[in-house]
Amino acid sequence: MAQELDKKSEFTPFENIGLCFSGGGYRATFFALGVLAYLDHVSYKNKSLLKSVKALSTVSGGTLTGVGYAKAVQMPNYNFKAFFKQFYNTFTPENDVLLESAIAKLENDTVWKANPYKNRSLINAFALTYSEMPVFEGAFGKFEKSKIKQLEQVCFNATDFSFGLTYRFQNRGYFGNNPLYRNNQKEINALRNEVELGDVIASSSCFPVGFEPLVFPDDYFKDHSSSSYKNLKGLDTFIEGVGIMDGGIADNQGIGSMMLINDRMKGKLDLIIVNDVGSFKMKPWKQDATKIEKKSTAKRVINKVLQYFSIKPIYWTILLVGLAILLLNNMKIFGPTGYVGWYILGSALFGMGLLLTIFGLVASSVKIAVLSRLKHLFNKNIPEALLDDILTFEKLDISLIQVMLYNRVTSAMTMINDVFLKQMRRVNYDLFYSKNELKNKRITATVYKLSGKKSPYMKTPAYNRGIKAPSKNLESVCLTASETPTTLWWDKKDIVKNRMQTLIACGQFTVCYELMEYILELRADPDSNIADFTEIDKLYDALKADWVSFNKKPLWLVEELCD
Repeated sequence: MAQELDKKSEFTPFENIGLCFSGGGYRATFFALGVLAYLDHVSYKNKSLLKSVKALSTVSGGTLTGVGYAKAVQMPNYNFKAFFKQFYNTFTPENDVLLESAIAKLENDTVWKANPYKNRSLINAFALTYSEMPVFEGAFGKFEKSKIKQLEQVCFNATDFSFGLTYRFQNRGYFGNNPLYRNNQKEINALRNEVELGDVIASSSCFPVGFEPLVFPDDYFKDHSSSSYKNLKGLDTFIEGVGIMDGGIADNQGIGSMMLINDRMKGKLDLIIVNDVGSFKMKPWKQDATKIEKKSTAKRVINKVLQYFSIKPIYWTILLVGLAILLLNNMKIFGPTGYVGWYILGSALFGMGLLLTIFGLVASSVKIAVLSRLKHLFNKNIPEALLDDILTFEKLDISLIQVMLYNRVTSAMTMINDVFLKQMRRVNYDLFYSKNELKNKRITATVYKLSGKKSPYMKTPAYNRGIKAPSKNLESVCLTASETPTTLWWDKKDIVKNRMQTLIACGQFTVCYELMEYILELRADPDSNIADFTEIDKLYDALKADWVSFNKKPLWLVEELCD
């Protein structure tokens, strides 16, 4: 019993911190940069909180910041403010050429001749662009267990398209996931440190529809003739290649990977901060309100189109007339000799008729095949009672078909982009908050927390009464940040609204607020097992002073760092 009490009394917050950076394009990238900047700014026991960060788990847009920071920490002359300026200056709207460079590479034949190991695709063009950027250049070997500094464990998350599981580019534990790594450890370990950081970022931020998958190991290793590559590629699992895409598909917050990191560290992390630019909120789906009018049925329209896909009498009539002219002219029916003009006319008509007849034959065959396929499809998926009407297209009005298609497409996209991802988000947070051993060891900082915006779930913002409510100015900055699109480029509206700086500021003042709330909860918990709050109180006072400054001028720290 005494040993248990001693173990419980060992809890000391802020000593070993784990950070999760969610996906969400540049919205995630620069919110995360703001979080890092504030943790570097504020100190606990005369040391910046950022120096207590021991683990990273990042996804998609958050991986840009995670890889950039983790790489910078390994440099012998590392200085956070210098890293911040380099990263910031790389992506300012006037300097950001990520999209333009990637597209230029995609269109340039020379690039693909120089990199024949990669499939020619937009995502690989992005990967090559990332690899050339000073903030991202280098290979995964920088994070090898024996070399890594300050950070103990890093994990950059993607999703595999062979098993549908999170694919983890990590320096400890399984590289990839269980079914891809467990029985192939020797072959993967021989190559894991050669993976380019640019490929890691591209894999983690390779969102569906916008990009195609990268293929592992094909797209990741330059020397396909090496024995190490051949050994890996020769395995049954990797012969056809494994598709790798965005980490947000399986876990957009990186929570599951951080739980595994904490388990490997035997619960050493005393604070895990999940920084999330996603949301439980969704825009309600709305049906197409177009009025359905009886204009023309699908049967009439399709019949009109199908008329062109058949052999018409005029086709073979033209062919026969042309042939007859040629034969008659050859038989000297039109005069004492065969005339060149008649040969030209007959050849033209014969050629035209022949082409039209061949076209009619081919089109007719295609039409029969397509209609047969549609009939088979309808037979499988349409109730028998409706089959006759569907197949004959008697009752399907064109405007009705438009509404049906619109409703199906938009509801499917809502399911994929909102319902599915938000349900996954709830599952991951349930995992995070159901762990009793993480009590008093977790914080969630969301991009929209301090926006003041109402939702169907909350009529008024749920601010902590122990903390001065955010000013209207701060709420406005937060709202601007939270409405940033989840893209990997800045558009004109983003530039006008100064999204980049507002996102960084939002990350700063949000984590400041969340740390204050966390300390208040520690103080109020009689089971916190913290005997001495002296240093924690000093931290709270510093946070409180910054919170006052943020409310007066939300961008003060960003502007200070950019000077």
